[in-house]
Amino acid sequence: MTVSDSTGRIKLGLERIINFFEHVLPSDPRAKLRIVHVAGTNGKGSVCALISEALIAGGYRVGTFNSPHFLEVNDAVRIQGVPIPVSEYAELRSWISSLDAEAQAPSGPLTLFEQATVATVWWFAQNEVDLAVIEVGMGGLRDATNVFGTADGRSSLGVGRSLVQCICPVDADHLGMIGNTIEEIAHEKAGIMRPGSWVVIGSQDHVEAFHKIRQIAHRISPGRIVNVRRQPSYDLHVPKFAIKHADKEAELSAQMTDAQRFGLPSWASFNGTGRRCLRVKYPPTLEIYKVGHAYCSHSGDHRPPLQPQSQPQPQQKQQTPPHECAPGMNPPVELDLPLVLAGYYQAGNASIAFYALDVLRTHFGFTKLTDAVIQTGFQNVRWPGRLSWLRFGSDGMGMSTPHSHRSGSSSDTNSAGNGVSSTRSSTRSNSVSGRSSFDESDLLGNWILADGAHNEPAAVELRKYVDTTLRRVTQQRYIHATRGRDYQNTPNVRWIVGFSGGKDMKGILNNLALPGDLIWAVPFSQPDEMPWISCTEPDKIEAAAGEIDSSDKVLVTKFASLADALARLAEEKSDTYMTVLCGSLYLVADLYRELQIDPFNHPRS
Repeated sequence: MTVSDSTGRIKLGLERIINFFEHVLPSDPRAKLRIVHVAGTNGKGSVCALISEALIAGGYRVGTFNSPHFLEVNDAVRIQGVPIPVSEYAELRSWISSLDAEAQAPSGPLTLFEQATVATVWWFAQNEVDLAVIEVGMGGLRDATNVFGTADGRSSLGVGRSLVQCICPVDADHLGMIGNTIEEIAHEKAGIMRPGSWVVIGSQDHVEAFHKIRQIAHRISPGRIVNVRRQPSYDLHVPKFAIKHADKEAELSAQMTDAQRFGLPSWASFNGTGRRCLRVKYPPTLEIYKVGHAYCSHSGDHRPPLQPQSQPQPQQKQQTPPHECAPGMNPPVELDLPLVLAGYYQAGNASIAFYALDVLRTHFGFTKLTDAVIQTGFQNVRWPGRLSWLRFGSDGMGMSTPHSHRSGSSSDTNSAGNGVSSTRSSTRSNSVSGRSSFDESDLLGNWILADGAHNEPAAVELRKYVDTTLRRVTQQRYIHATRGRDYQNTPNVRWIVGFSGGKDMKGILNNLALPGDLIWAVPFSQPDEMPWISCTEPDKIEAAAGEIDSSDKVLVTKFASLADALARLAEEKSDTYMTVLCGSLYLVADLYRELQIDPFNHPRS
């Protein structure tokens, strides 16, 4: 479904969309909404999916808005996980476009993404969602989604209530559009923060991004910050990291409460047992979040206990011995959350999602979000096109329906799979597996691993996951002697890749391809409503592959289309290679179309 692309180019800024909300629409739909806003470079979609599923499991009516769309423009706008009907969305977009044309605003017409954002907000308001989970389109500060006010609803920054803002890991992407350095990009993404609202900051790989985000958070919403770390850390929440001058540091430290000085007791650690789970800890009472009551950990956190704010502060605080709680204080609550989405990095995404949910239930009245409900939501989550196993049968199409993602089988749903049940065509059926490894009855050639990795950090994580899978395949072959007792004979990888313009193809391929691997370069189709997206020609991908470190040991093949590559794959199918398709989410969407898989058309349990 294509809507007019006459206003298709990217134009950051809020003047046009705010004017439309305030002066063109019959009423401002933002006033009816409470939102969770999610920004960052990688992980935004997963965090949105986790938060949404937990809220749905708790009985709340939830709207979710992602960017970009996956297969069709309407699938980015969902309530209870179900996309807005195509006809209804087309009618809504046509109405908004006509209103925009009639208004002839001095600031100019809305861009396509601004039209989509207005349509989403209007539809959510009309359907009276309890909460909307909204992913930033690009950047944050000047993004069309950044039009909501503070948690108390009293703000000149926008209308409506942004309760929680999540900042996922920030990396170098969209350079030149939202910033030229990591620090500038982090500043742009931190622009969604609101005074008095809560901010959940994910673990950052870049120090400069960490400093900038923390600095802005402590200026805008001090005392309402949850800083998530993947492992326990002595210093979890110290704003003076961002203060460069000693005199300013001392002045700020003297003015801080204990909660601000020592921070919130929030972290997450990855439990890599047979059942992939995330162990999180959270304060037993809301007051610990608010004023920093004494807190201790039974997991080796040796921080000094915090005294209640109402008590006089001693000159020197007494250290609490390791593994002991301060007298009269409750230990933190520990909770294991299932990690269904594949990839090591999903532990970090799940951490962000959990603490956003914990703030919602403790501070904003979403009391149905019990621990058990959050666990159920995390178990039910699906996020297609990200480390998804697609069945590829002997005719080049899906041939069977493996274990359903919703089955509840611990051997499948807890094995890092990212599966959903597929729609059934009259001529063929396809499915996405809930498994992350293969048993002796599987052939590698029967599966394609599809992932939207389109930058270097995502490529690094994808290669980690591929290596883990290949080790498991090799171990299974050794145990069952399906290929002899050669434990060292690890399969190579066939990379089917396509990139949009402007990507660092050499950097991405350098993190993916190893000697003995194959690279198949393919184009992808033009995505709807994104005329600014350009597909890189296979010739240029071949040239970039020729510059990587292992270029002399990696064979590159060009294809005129993805369909041609799949036809060739059907002819060469074997367990000699593991096939991975990546480089662009638009290419992944083409694969789903070729295999006739609709991941959003499924029954909800």
